Amino acid sequence: MSTVASKQLQSRAGRDTAPILLQWYDNEARILPWRYRHGEQPDPYRVWRSEVMLQQTTVKAVIPFFEKFVEL
Repeated sequence: MSTVASKQLQSRAGRDTAPILLQWYDNEARILPWRYRHGEQPDPYRVWRSEVMLQQTTVKAVIPFFEKFVEL
């Protein structure tokens, strides 16, 4: 989290922090194959499949397996 966002969050703790967190997520979120981008429709199956796979290992390990799995 950036220093500015961290200070904003601390100064507004308990008061409508959702917009700050959502803005942080928009700026900092990693691009992952199962995440949809702005304007796209989410695919519940892909999201669910990623959750199942991520229970077993790390994001770094899952990405190539996930991409191969959804190609089939």
